[in-house]
Amino acid sequence: MRFEVTILGCGSAVPTLLRSASAQYVNVLERHLLLDCGEGTQVQLRKFKTKFQKIDHVFISHLHGDHFLGLIGLLSSFHLLGRTRPLHIYAPSSLREIIDVTMKASQTH
Repeated sequence: MRFEVTILGCGSAVPTLLRSASAQYVNVLERHLLLDCGEGTQVQLRKFKTKFQKIDHVFISHLHGDHFLGLIGLLSSFHLLGRTRPLHIYAPSSLREIIDVTMKASQTH
């Protein structure tokens, strides 16, 4: 059974050179998940050579910026990379409005 957890960031509400905002990449039997998506998560996903384009589920624990502010950038990148597969996001309900407003303002569809 394949089970991998990669800690992309923890313990820092403000990113530093040595610590990134909260994000964990999980691979369970080739099902790829992201737990939280703080600022800088995309860079960390690439740094650790994850299969980030295979992420199908994102779980956001709560709406402090260090747990979700990287999500808009990730969604934008998926759009630019031509992703058509659904991405399931599990989060407090008010995140939906934040995503909708930001995507509309940035003209990302």
